[in-house]
Amino acid sequence: MRRGLLLPAVAATALLLTGCAPTISLRPAPQATSVGCAGVIVRLPDTIGGAARRDTDAQGTAAWGNPVGATLTCGVLTPEASDINCVTFGSVDWLTQSRRIDGTDWNVYTTFGRTPGTQVLVDPQTLSTDAVLNDLADPIAAATKVTAQCLSLSSTR
Repeated sequence: MRRGLLLPAVAATALLLTGCAPTISLRPAPQATSVGCAGVIVRLPDTIGGAARRDTDAQGTAAWGNPVGATLTCGVLTPEASDINCVTFGSVDWLTQSRRIDGTDWNVYTTFGRTPGTQVLVDPQTLSTDAVLNDLADPIAAATKVTAQCLSLSSTR
């Protein structure tokens, strides 16, 4: 009889514990409902740069770390051409910028030449940018279509 009572108690405790981690509030991008974004989201790893994935409240989004050290938003609009610095991790080209949000300097990476577009924000004080982009390269490459590649200024001369 004790065993019969223990199982529901364990299940209830598990539900309470998983409910303790707050859901991260993010905004969906314009093309978040695309098939490509669904493909990206289902392929995302449970951890990136050693940080565990968190629940988010918007379609086509993901977050990792406690406190949050990285977020991903799929379905963003991307430029056809850009003079913004570009880096490559795996086979994915990223435009790199920085942005100050709520007193924290974030590194902002937006895929270049990929449909749908994906944007990743990384708090470099919390997570290694290289580790995050390396961990995300395969899922993004597998689910998005290449439409262009970054070129260095020296290669266009």
